Order: sequence, then C-alpha cells, then structure tokens
Amino acid sequence: MKGSIRWRLFSFAAVTILVALVAAGGALVLIFENHLLRRVAQDLEIRWTELARSFALDAEGRPLVSREFADPRYLRPYGGAYWEIQENGKPALRSRSLWDFELSATAAPSAERTGAFEMEGPNQSELYVVERSVTHQSGSQERRFLLQVALDHAEIGQLREAFTYDVAKVLALLVVLLVAGGVLQLHFGLAPFERLRLRLGDMRDGRASRLDGDFPVEVAPLVDDLNGLLDRQDKLIERARARAGSLAHGLKTPMTILSGEIGRLEEDGQPEIAASLREQYEAIRLHVERELAKARTHGAIRSSIAKTDARRMVESLVDLMCKVDTEDRIRWDVAVPEGVTTPIEAGDFAEIVGNLLDNARKWARSVVRVEYGGGRLSVVDDGPGVEKGLRDHVLDRGVHAANAPGGSTGLGLSIVIDALAEYGLELSFDPVASGCRIGFPLDARDGRRAPSQNRHSSPRAEIASSASTQGAG
Repeated sequence: MKGSIRWRLFSFAAVTILVALVAAGGALVLIFENHLLRRVAQDLEIRWTELARSFALDAEGRPLVSREFADPRYLRPYGGAYWEIQENGKPALRSRSLWDFELSATAAPSAERTGAFEMEGPNQSELYVVERSVTHQSGSQERRFLLQVALDHAEIGQLREAFTYDVAKVLALLVVLLVAGGVLQLHFGLAPFERLRLRLGDMRDGRASRLDGDFPVEVAPLVDDLNGLLDRQDKLIERARARAGSLAHGLKTPMTILSGEIGRLEEDGQPEIAASLREQYEAIRLHVERELAKARTHGAIRSSIAKTDARRMVESLVDLMCKVDTEDRIRWDVAVPEGVTTPIEAGDFAEIVGNLLDNARKWARSVVRVEYGGGRLSVVDDGPGVEKGLRDHVLDRGVHAANAPGGSTGLGLSIVIDALAEYGLELSFDPVASGCRIGFPLDARDGRRAPSQNRHSSPRAEIASSASTQGAG
C-alpha cells in the first residue's frame, strides 16, 4: 500500500469522515443538553410560580403553603424534585422530599441569583435551581422570603447518555455508508488510470499501437503526450535506421577496395602484413554487420502492431535454407502449430529465426528440427554439440565453438541475442544427447493444432524449431 494514491486518498477521506462525525456527534450532544437545560429552566420557572402562588402567611404571621403540588416527587424523600422557603437565611418551610437536607446550607450567603443555576443536593447529587425573593406584609412589618425550587440533574444526565447512545448508533451507520461511498468514489474516480494501465499493457503485449479510448480531461493531456512521444520515437528510429543504411552503403565501396588491397599484398609476398590487415578488416566488417542487424530490428515499440504468423514465417525461412543447402544433405522437420501468431515484428522474427536456422545448418549432420512447445520456439540439430567447458559461455557475444571445424565468430547468435533483448526475451541453450537445442520464449497466440511433421515438396523441407549453439551463422 505504500506509495498508493488510492490508499492515501482513502486514508485521508476516512480520517476526515471520522473526525467530522465525531465533532458533529459532540456538537449534537451539547446542543441537545443546552436545549434540555433550557427546558428544565422553563419547568423550574413554572414550578417557582406555582410555589409563589401557594405561599402565604397565616393570621399569626407563620408561613404556609395553601395546597399540595401535583408532582409526587415532592412527597418522596430525595425524590428528585424539591422546594424550600427561607427567611433570613434559614429554612421556614420545605418539601418532604428534602427530608433532613437544607438547600440554604449550600446556597451563597447573600446571593439572590437570576436564572437557573447548579448547586449540591442531597446524597452528593447535583441540583438545578431557580430562586426568587417575595415580600409579604405581616401587620405593620414587611417580611422578605426566598423561594427555591430544584430538580435533580441526574435525570438530565440520563437523558443525555441515552441521546448520546442513539446519536452514536446513527453516526456509526453514517461512517459505514460514507466510507463505502468513498471507496466507490475512489474506484470510479481512479478507473481512468486503471484503463490507462491496461492500454499500456496492450501496447507492451502487442495488442495496440497507441493509447486509445475515452479519458477524462484530467488524463487526456497525459495520453496525448504519451502518444506524441511514441510518434516521435518512431520517427527517430526510422531516421536512425536510414542513417545506418547510408553508413553501410558508404562503407561498402571503401571496404571492397580495402579487401582488394589486402589480396594484392598477399600476392606480392607480404602475408604477415596482409594477415594483420585482414584481421582488422574482418573485425570492422563484423562490427558493421552486427550494428546494421540491430538497426534493422524494430523492437518492442513496433511489436505493438505486429501479428506475425510463426509457422508460415518458419516455413519460408526453411525454404530459403533448402536453397542454400545445395547438396541436399539436411532434412528439415517442422513441429509448429498452425495459426500460431506472435507480437514479434515479422522482420525481427525472420532475423532471429533465420540466424538460428543458418547456425543449425552449418553444424547439423543430417537433421534440423524446429519445434514449438511449452511456450518456447526451439531449433535442434544433430551436430557435434559443444564442449562442456564452452557450454556456459556459448551465448556470450563473439564466443566461437572451438571444437567445430573452422570455429565461428558467434555473430549470428549475437544478432539474435540483441534482437530478442528488444522484446525483453533471452536466448537459451540446452545440450541434447546428440547435437544441441537453442530457443527463446515465444508469446504465441491462437494456436490450434500441432502436426507431428510438416512435409514440404522434398524430404529436406520439413521443419522443426531447433538450432545448434555451436557457432554463429
């Protein structure tokens, strides 16, 4: 997940959703509690008015409450609803629910508060209180009383806890829904990048030549730039190939002249100088041929539009080998399924397989077989094989088969190695009981049936996918 845009966006969205909903839940609880406290304050105001209307002085000037209140909690000890009438800071009357507790004991000495406030109640409870002063005439004396009504705050706490629990359930459901919505949003929002990845895979595997399809405006410029880059690279490759051809044409005449001069030196009795020049001449010729062969390969960029018929191409190359083998000494066997196609460009495929067949032709005694199986195209010959000491190095550039008559420069296999490298493929060598097998992975498609042997007009024209690792063509 490290470095994933999808994971970063999801993590940020999840944290944002969680923080926002927790904050919203806390705000809802506070708003609910504030509304509840206001409602309690209104209830206390009604209760105080009811107490004030019921409070009076008898004929002897003693305070009394003329009627019972409807709330039964006033009659139950510590019932949660309380009232008290004070005079000069001492209780004159109080509800039965206060029992042995005095509200005056916890009130501020001289304070007459406006609005509702909190104070400590019986059994360490918390009360919400409203108090007002009233004045009564007793004879010629005016007496001042403080009337207090209170409700236990515990009920408010219980309501708040119940509300918090309900809000938490709703918010948890919202978290699930919002996170699921965020996942869907990321899936559909990043879908164009997934389509872009698939289109790039199609190009890599040879199913498309350019990035195509409908992309949103945020991605379309990237697609256009990539297609433009591919177009420019194709032009550069074509230009480089043209320059390589021009170079080869320009070197052809000087090298022909140089070869002739070397021959005259040999005729004039200067074999040592001629041999030295011949060695340098061959090195130049082989280097030029190898670089030209590399320039002729189109590589993976061109393979995006290639769909080469592997069997048909192998048959054509075998026919060519039959013409080269004028002595008709080799039988060519082919075991490649019909309808097998590969994204390797036709010219590159011919360059690769042609060099393998030519290599096998040089070292085979009587049979060369081209075969396809297990996702590999192989060329097998019945030649002398390769010495054990050379087997680990036979595919190195320039290595020759020392045990074979005349040896070889290894140029053909070097060309094959370079051409396969353009497609991310590698050449492999496997010794067999008699001769050797050399091949490469073939990303083949649409194979139907593989005949055990494909016969041409002559016995020598039967092909199979195998080649000698001995020398190079």
